[in-house]
Amino acid sequence: MTPYELRFEIFKQAYSMLNDQFSIEHDTARCWNDNSMHTVKMDYPEYPSLNQVLKQAAIINDFVSETK
Repeated sequence: MTPYELRFEIFKQAYSMLNDQFSIEHDTARCWNDNSMHTVKMDYPEYPSLNQVLKQAAIINDFVSETK
């Protein structure tokens, strides 16, 4: 695997992690708002931005690159 392929795989993993988190939070908010007798509605999350994905990718890359 070339360094470019590795970077792209890390990017895809970061995107997948944030997308999964978004889906869980969105489904939770939808269930709460649709099925709740509460007067307080839960806010829907914002979809992950490119900057958030790049930050998550940097965290993953730092972990993978650690030599300890």
